[in-house]
Amino acid sequence: MALSLKSLSEAKKKLASAMSACFVLFIGDEGAILIHIKGGKVCSRQFFADASPQNLKEMRERFAADARAPLLLVIDTMDQSYMQQTLPPVSSLSVQKLIRRRLERDFAGTGIKSALLLGREAQGRRDWNFLIVALDKTPELSAWLDFVAELPNRLDGIYAVPVEAERIVRDLERGMGILPEGKGRPQWTFLVSHNKAGGFRQVILRNGHLAFTRMAQPIGESTPEVIAGNIEQEIQNTMDYMRRLDFNPQDGLNIYIIASAALKPLIDGSRFKASALRLLTPHEAAGYLNIVGATQPTDQFGDVFLAAAIGLSARHVLRLSLPQFARADRLYRLIRMQRAAALGIASGMAMYALGLGYTTYAISAKDAELSAAETQHEKSLGQLRAEIRQSDLDVEKAGDMIELFQQMQKEKLAPAPAIAKASAAIKPPVTLKAVDWSLDAGKGKQPPATVLTLTLQAPGGQSADQFESMSKQVLAEVGAAFSGDEVAYVKLPSGFSGSERLDLTFSDDPSARNDANAPLEMDLAIRQPTSQAPLAAEKTP
Repeated sequence: MALSLKSLSEAKKKLASAMSACFVLFIGDEGAILIHIKGGKVCSRQFFADASPQNLKEMRERFAADARAPLLLVIDTMDQSYMQQTLPPVSSLSVQKLIRRRLERDFAGTGIKSALLLGREAQGRRDWNFLIVALDKTPELSAWLDFVAELPNRLDGIYAVPVEAERIVRDLERGMGILPEGKGRPQWTFLVSHNKAGGFRQVILRNGHLAFTRMAQPIGESTPEVIAGNIEQEIQNTMDYMRRLDFNPQDGLNIYIIASAALKPLIDGSRFKASALRLLTPHEAAGYLNIVGATQPTDQFGDVFLAAAIGLSARHVLRLSLPQFARADRLYRLIRMQRAAALGIASGMAMYALGLGYTTYAISAKDAELSAAETQHEKSLGQLRAEIRQSDLDVEKAGDMIELFQQMQKEKLAPAPAIAKASAAIKPPVTLKAVDWSLDAGKGKQPPATVLTLTLQAPGGQSADQFESMSKQVLAEVGAAFSGDEVAYVKLPSGFSGSERLDLTFSDDPSARNDANAPLEMDLAIRQPTSQAPLAAEKTP
């Protein structure tokens, strides 16, 4: 089938239109809100009190009307845990593994969990700081998750409102003309939203990052005066608690309250001693973020604004997932990469055909002999297309492999020279058993890297001193061969333990080792920083 620029342009427009559509399901303790975003605008919104069969049937019909639009699941329930923890100053290759172990150890029974790496301490031991995020799967939340798993729409991710509030506050301040950076910026920021599906959600940021959050339900009558009093009291209670975390309004405090227009004149901001207090209706907040169609001037609750802000955000702070959705998500990302490669190949072939035709026409006007060359080119192109069809070549996979190889050729840690260098540095009785390549996208200020992991094998039956001497010798020789790169053990045999410096210990208990005479295996990682991250995995900052 012939390709043309017009058909390629139409394909790109259809792809952009499909990517711009999505659903956002905002789940709280008192119900859920479903919004449909299309073309960068909110075209529908609806509140559902619970996950009853009738409500789920109606929601299923709405999803079926746009089955290709992905779904973002936004959770704002009370059963959420946030804990900031630290890890010792291990290498960047090991910190993610240690975080995963900490999650499995402390939150083994929690289904939705992840961690946000915050960076390292600027002084002292330079410990790693990270924030653990865990969402309990209550019966109500489980019912919503089971419903989502049955939908034809792809789940784009699970997001927690307190975590994503960092980006919402940043975008809100930019929309209001408040510079988010600078010496005069207050240290503390409170975001308070009166939500229909949950209650009063408070998010406290310290220097722009999540420090504390709490959810409270309204108490008493639903009159504006009572609700305004509840908001004031909840903020005051949070301030009293935050003093345990060195909170002091004199360090600078900005408060943003999203509530109905009826509450704005009733809230007394003088009680908070804030540097600035800004009372916004959901419609006003949406206007500062240029969100169209999400709210009306008479809206009382901030749920739809928060859902639309997260759904329309180009980037998110932390993307959560569940094992039941992980396989489908990996399959989708693979298909998307293949489609992008196919589109690039088709576009290149079309441009090549156009360029060839123009060049042939221009030259043939001067020299009739080139007409034969033109015919030969067309014949060769036809033969090539026929060979591709007959060979059953996976063009997408081949394109990915070529692109990866070209990127690796640019780096010093190229496959053939690196393996040859490693083989020369490893001396008997240690042997090179396996080689594994991986791409590390890097964290924070750390550059991306290509990682070569060598699986080494040594004879068994060694004492702790013998194994320590042999292992240090291998580490020294490989480190000398790869001078300037980061070389470290990432795995040692059972019964041995150690760090990057290989401070080895050996258990006196023979049961600690599977087989004292079995060959010993260890993994040695060589990390080479790159100029750019080749085929870096997509992530959430």
